[in-house]
Amino acid sequence: MGEISFSNHISNKKSAINSKAKLAGVAKHNLRKYHSQDYSRDNITLLYGTTNLMQDVKNVYRKEFDAALHEYNAKQTRPERRIGDYFEHVSETEQDMTVEVIIQCGDKKFGEQNSGDKIFMK
Repeated sequence: MGEISFSNHISNKKSAINSKAKLAGVAKHNLRKYHSQDYSRDNITLLYGTTNLMQDVKNVYRKEFDAALHEYNAKQTRPERRIGDYFEHVSETEQDMTVEVIIQCGDKKFGEQNSGDKIFMK
C-alpha cells in the first residue's frame, strides 16, 4: 500500500447533534436507511454499538450520568428541580447531546487515481 491519506470530522456548529431529531437523522444516514444508488447498506460494518443509535446513546447516558443524576436529585428540595431522565432533559435544550467522530483513511495514490469513480472508493 502506498502513502496513506486520512480525514477527520467532529460534529459541531451546523452539524452539531443537539436534538433527538438530528440524532435520528444521523442514524438514518450512517446506517443508510434510505434508498440510494450511490450507497449500499451492505458496505457498512458496525464496529461498536447496535443499529439502534438512539438507544445506544440513551444507554451511554444512563451508564455515565445515572450516579451523578441521583446525587443531584437527592440534593434538590423542590420536586420541580429534579430531573427524571437526563437524556430527555438534555434533548430539550440547545446543548450538544452527543458528538459524532468520523475517521476516514485510505491509500492516497489509489484515491487520486480513482477520485471520479465512487465504486472504487467503497
